[in-house]
Amino acid sequence: MSTDVDEITLILSGVKILQDLDVGIIRDIAEHTQIEGFEKDELVIEAGQMGRRIYFIFEGKVEVQIPDVQGDVKRRIMLKKGEVVGEISLLINSTYSADVIALSKTTAFYLDQQHFNELIEKHPDFAEVMSQLMTSRMAQNGGINRVGKYELRSKLGEGSMATVFNAWDEELEREVAIKMLKYKLAFNENFLDRFEQEAKTIASLNHPNIVNVFEVIDEFSTRFIVMEKLHGQDLAAILEEKGAFSLAQTREILYQVANALQYAHNHGDKGIVHRDIKPSNIVIDAYGNIKLTDFGVAGPPQDKKVNIEGSPSYLAPEIINGDILDGRADIYALGVMAFHMLTNSLPFSAGTLGKLLKMQVNQKPPDIRNACPEIDESLAGFIDSALSKDPDERISDWDEIRSILRPASQLNLMLDPDELAVIIRFRDTAYQLSGSFINAMQKLLQEEGINHQIEILRGDDEE
Repeated sequence: MSTDVDEITLILSGVKILQDLDVGIIRDIAEHTQIEGFEKDELVIEAGQMGRRIYFIFEGKVEVQIPDVQGDVKRRIMLKKGEVVGEISLLINSTYSADVIALSKTTAFYLDQQHFNELIEKHPDFAEVMSQLMTSRMAQNGGINRVGKYELRSKLGEGSMATVFNAWDEELEREVAIKMLKYKLAFNENFLDRFEQEAKTIASLNHPNIVNVFEVIDEFSTRFIVMEKLHGQDLAAILEEKGAFSLAQTREILYQVANALQYAHNHGDKGIVHRDIKPSNIVIDAYGNIKLTDFGVAGPPQDKKVNIEGSPSYLAPEIINGDILDGRADIYALGVMAFHMLTNSLPFSAGTLGKLLKMQVNQKPPDIRNACPEIDESLAGFIDSALSKDPDERISDWDEIRSILRPASQLNLMLDPDELAVIIRFRDTAYQLSGSFINAMQKLLQEEGINHQIEILRGDDEE
């Protein structure tokens, strides 16, 4: 059968997984396909053989014979024109898991592994299609249900860089979250080189306000980041649901984020810059504790940035300009987040990305005092300084930042050298419920002969 590239492009445009791709990408795929015919009952794919081809069925029908643990056929799936077979084994570089038999005289186009990998790396949209196909098979009955030692249970969410799954660590008997890097990044050698270098550093971060990363797994031709499972709601969802925060709530959250960033910026030889501080990367639990998440584009300070990374509304001018990048870019984003939390609006907004970026580089930010008249001067001053266009004029001393952001409810205890203070906070708990715990603790201190004093304060107490 002789078929020219235009005709193959037209045929491939009808394949389900390729239908939404630009015709130029489909044509590039067509230029690298080969054609093969199969007679009725002929073996198209043999279970146990290494996956070397992805087949696009053009004419005829095939049957996928899925075996059970004894090797007997437990399920049969029929595929016909416009459907794909062999893609997962090729994608994850593994053996075929099932026999595929031609049910009738069948014609198929195929990509071999080399051309498939080249096209994945060349076309991010094609890589995205493959990522969607892969994730559709994960955490599903009869699909891919394990990564490393972890059992995949369900899909939690998806972003531009990764898909997140809920999983179970059988050894430690705990829930974890596993983030799968999308193939457009996993097949990008430049990104992957940097990711490999920084993943170990990010996994070494150990701070109560930073999500714990346990390990990075190399499987299925991509990378999986295993981290603690968080229980709470992200700040972006809370803003959308409830609107602007009070001054006290804003300080409480910003202070915890500042603690996390100070730690990250001082970690290791060069420090770690987050580069994507924004509300959706801040998770708040029921007790008001925050966790800073998604260090996906994090890394050490850099002299120059070739590509803009991060969320456009939170990008510091030096990132947009491709200038020196260091921790002050995170401080700029923290200032944007403070403005956003207090007003439920961003300092800069525009109809197009280009206009937005120009505003952030050139336009003076609005005065927070006009949008939030009740704001105190110290917090307003922090926002003004954090949003400075020139990083050299931006507030950058973390001790000073934390002093400004420290919540009024935090106790500033003056302790003697032989004193130890323990603060236990109860939220959404009546005194009758917490009182039994306090009484038991007091009894234990008395039994141990420890000289102590217990003070009970309420959130509306004057300090």
